[in-house]
Amino acid sequence: MKVRYLVIFICLAATSFGQQSTTPQPQRQEGNSVSWKNGKTTFDLSNAHLELSHRLQTRFSLLDQEGKPTTGSFRIRRFKTKLEGWVYSKDLTFEMQRNWADDKPLEDANVSYDFSHGQRLFVLKGGQFKVPFGRQELTSSGNQQFVDRSLVSTEFAKGRDIGVQLSGLAMGGKLEWRVGAFNGAGRNATVNDNSKLQYDARLTWQPWGEVKYSESDVAASHKPLFALAGQYERNDRRGGSPTHNFLHETWGGDVTLAARGFFGFAEYFRRKQLRPHWTPQWAEGLTVQGGYFFVPSTLEVALRYAVLDPSDAARGDRAYERGLAVNYFFNHHAHKLQADVRRLHDERLHTKAWELRLQYQLIF
Repeated sequence: MKVRYLVIFICLAATSFGQQSTTPQPQRQEGNSVSWKNGKTTFDLSNAHLELSHRLQTRFSLLDQEGKPTTGSFRIRRFKTKLEGWVYSKDLTFEMQRNWADDKPLEDANVSYDFSHGQRLFVLKGGQFKVPFGRQELTSSGNQQFVDRSLVSTEFAKGRDIGVQLSGLAMGGKLEWRVGAFNGAGRNATVNDNSKLQYDARLTWQPWGEVKYSESDVAASHKPLFALAGQYERNDRRGGSPTHNFLHETWGGDVTLAARGFFGFAEYFRRKQLRPHWTPQWAEGLTVQGGYFFVPSTLEVALRYAVLDPSDAARGDRAYERGLAVNYFFNHHAHKLQADVRRLHDERLHTKAWELRLQYQLIF
């Protein structure tokens, strides 16, 4: 009897095993992988490539302004989450970035398509992103020599907007061009406040190879890199919000040099402002900045000089920024400690101040 039950059990088990073996099993996709390097988690899938990163900037500032008590304060300057990569095709790329420390957290949300299939000869981009104007503004805040951008860059290059852009490379990559049309009302403004658009154009000549939008020559380039750029922006907001009832036309140029641990650049802006029933006013600004690694890829010292003339209609209204920065890199820009001290002088507001800033950055 026991033998008979044992035979029946074996037969049922064999039948069950046979039924399971004939059922199609899901196959593991070849090439799927997850990795982490220099602050980015990378997902390589069969029809997509995703890169996820977070950037934390913790800052302490000490401000000593003439006639006022010295104040010190801590803040989370930026805490960003970024997702970028391609889907369906390597020619179809996307970018999404949020800054959790900002009251308008959505920064980037855009899609690009490369019609030259990886050669970047003709790329169409749409969504919210940085308009092609201002070298220091186009450089990520995570890749700055100083703790933050200069007062000149902040005044003339307003950063992100919603629109479309065409860009490409020519002359074997020695010439890069970008043109775009945008709402002109800044990031996260989902509607245009008048019937006109903002137009931007930027042309960069880089004869010795691509000069990426990143400050500090962390890699200690043996081959010198040089870039010369010109740009133009027209933002006509007349007829819209009374607060922004103006026409701005801004011209600019910048020059960049990097070699053997040295990185330096200069950028200049000149803007014409028209308001109804007002005489046209001109503003201009200049930033000169440079730094050198005294310990290769580890310890950098940088200097900055910036001057802003907000209007030619008045005298004695300039603002000045002079600064010294010392940076210690644990792992390039992904992990670094920065300190800078600035002398700020605003003639129009009759203020003079010293500011010390200490910032720790971690990209993970």
